[in-house]
Amino acid sequence: MKKKKAILAELTDYMQNNERNWVRLIAVTKRLTDGWMQRAMSASTDMPFKTSFMKFLTNISLNGITNQELAKRAMQPKQAMSRTVKELEAEGLINTEKSKRDGRSSKITLTDEGKKLLLIAKRQQEKLTDTYKELVGEENFAIAVEVLYQIVAYHESLNQPEEDE
Repeated sequence: MKKKKAILAELTDYMQNNERNWVRLIAVTKRLTDGWMQRAMSASTDMPFKTSFMKFLTNISLNGITNQELAKRAMQPKQAMSRTVKELEAEGLINTEKSKRDGRSSKITLTDEGKKLLLIAKRQQEKLTDTYKELVGEENFAIAVEVLYQIVAYHESLNQPEEDE
């Protein structure tokens, strides 16, 4: 009985502080910014856009990237990534070209349409960033970005996948 009361007390305390729960805040922020981005992009372009495209498009350099490197940078298993790559290619946002040296590898590059879409997304993100800076102040926003950067770097250092994954 004491154990149940202790569990209940701990959970009650946890739930009372739920509005500032770190994991909840990250999840809610992701959901809300994805929704904002989808609406902003729908209002500013007729080009095909899904927020799920961003983790791929933002990781393709102007010189291109291999499918293995893109999977790693987008933190997606290669098999799961192939579906999105096919969709991006069908939408005319990227090109893929089989490697002449390694038939299992492809080089992925942004098309002109992909570059345009990425530039539109960049401009929309800048608008949201400006709104955040007005809301919390330039210094607080810079601190928030730096803290998130350090947290991401920490987690990335823990999750170094094996090369053959």
